Amino acid sequence: MRYNSSIQQLQLDPGYETALRIVSSVVGGNAPAMTDLVDLYGVQQAPIMHGIFGRFLDEHREQMGTPRPHRYNAPTEISDARSHVEDSPDYQRLQSKVLFNELPEISEMEAFFGPYAEQVRTIFGLFLHSNRQRKCGITSIAHLNRVGAVVRRLGLDAQDQYVYTTVAALHDALEDLLEHVSDKHGNLYGVRGYQAFLNRYISPELHAHMRMITNFYDLLLAMARKQIESEDKFLSKENLLYALEDMYKHERVDIHPYIEKIHYALEDAVLNGEVFAQAKWLCYCELYIREMAIFTHTARNYRTYEIKAVDLSDNAHGRDALALDARVKNLIKQQIYVNYGSMLNSTWHGLNNRVAELQEDALLHAEHIIVQDLLQRQSYMDFAISTMKKMLALRTILFQKEKKVVRETK
Repeated sequence: MRYNSSIQQLQLDPGYETALRIVSSVVGGNAPAMTDLVDLYGVQQAPIMHGIFGRFLDEHREQMGTPRPHRYNAPTEISDARSHVEDSPDYQRLQSKVLFNELPEISEMEAFFGPYAEQVRTIFGLFLHSNRQRKCGITSIAHLNRVGAVVRRLGLDAQDQYVYTTVAALHDALEDLLEHVSDKHGNLYGVRGYQAFLNRYISPELHAHMRMITNFYDLLLAMARKQIESEDKFLSKENLLYALEDMYKHERVDIHPYIEKIHYALEDAVLNGEVFAQAKWLCYCELYIREMAIFTHTARNYRTYEIKAVDLSDNAHGRDALALDARVKNLIKQQIYVNYGSMLNSTWHGLNNRVAELQEDALLHAEHIIVQDLLQRQSYMDFAISTMKKMLALRTILFQKEKKVVRETK
């Protein structure tokens, strides 16, 4: 997956190696060599391009940093497992049915999910009944089934165990179904009813992992937005904070810590424009992944954090079909995972391999977003400025971050 079809196609371009050297120079804070600019753009165009690159770097030097080095020998275990799984007849049978919105039989699912096959089938059925889909239009359970199968292939469970494989296959259940599935009284579960949902559909030994991998901050922000809209108010930062405060007064105590953390993260944040989207992104960056890292570290069990790596990798391998802003966000999500995973200073081999794989994947693909623009033959000046702005958007990936240690909060 690291060198996907898009990158392989770029590598066939005669200007590819030159474009890579230009990327290396610019990321290093230096205007590209004139010889490279001549090779890529031509003798007439090279001087103006040298000036454009130089001026942009001078104006944005404070936003640059130390280039992040490649680890070309980093593991490709997740990508390799995905390839192996897709060669498996058992997986092919499951996925071919799932893609046509058909539930496989329990007997067909037992190879991957063992004694949890019936639970997984039931949850998959809820996804289908609720018509939950990916942005590409296929059913959400195609992603879930593949993540579960890859986790199985990676060996996160012992041969006769299926806990982590099942958690992987159900990792989006709470986030995607609570607002679409009704309880026995006909009321939507919602975030208030997450425990009732778990009790009804999922075995108790899986609950802690399901809670850990669920982004409750998204669910609570969506609840606050719904309250604001029901009161016909503008979705401003002030109204969002007020809705959170009102929720705190009326919601169960077990939800209070999440609301407190959202409020604390937002109260000093500058939120302009799309307030809800910015609030979600802030909570993802500063709360969700960080706390998953801390909780797994405290428990000395990194399996749930590893599952998140498989989830992110699966989302990433189809990123070329996304709009540019979504591709950039996808890469930054990988980097956030890597940053917190690295801070744990773990000796757990599996976790460190997941971190290394996602880091190299993110860095390589960030660079190739820039390379792709540099290889454009027309409007080359426009593309050069555009891609340097993308470079700044991707700076958390392209430049090293000062290493700190995540410590458990009291």
